[in-house]
Amino acid sequence: MDEDKRTFLRIPTNLRGRIRLLASDKELQLFREAPITSTSVSVMELKSAGVNEALVNALAGIDRKLDMLISVHSQDNLLDDFPYPVRIGEISGAGVKLTSSLPLEVGQMIECVITLTQVPIRMAGIIGQVVRNEDVGGEPGWAVDFTRVRDRDLESIVQFVFQTQRDELRVKMWE
Repeated sequence: MDEDKRTFLRIPTNLRGRIRLLASDKELQLFREAPITSTSVSVMELKSAGVNEALVNALAGIDRKLDMLISVHSQDNLLDDFPYPVRIGEISGAGVKLTSSLPLEVGQMIECVITLTQVPIRMAGIIGQVVRNEDVGGEPGWAVDFTRVRDRDLESIVQFVFQTQRDELRVKMWE
């Protein structure tokens, strides 16, 4: 692992993911989460246009529910493209530690889709290489270094790590 990659904070976690095996590191990434587009009308724009606030809130709720339904529908395609389930026991912006019923080999290239949050569903896709066998939460597993990550996916992973750290600090503050 490069020294600059080691600057990412690693956290223990229990996330679900799905992988597919790659024949080489040259394969194109299949997973692509739809970018947040600026073509949708924002709540602020509706309010500034004089739309009733109750109607704005109702429309925003419908928009969130539609996003969730579309995400659930797209899960079917995800299962076809990424046939192997994995558990992510540790995550950082540089890699993951995972367990899988599929035996992996050091050097194996994989594409992994990680479900960062369930509601609303937020996923990130990476291409990585298995770098070593490693115990993950008492189970045999593998350490995977990211070799290709889109900026948007890396940002989602880093935001997840920081949010998890903030949540843990708040819990400790109240103990």
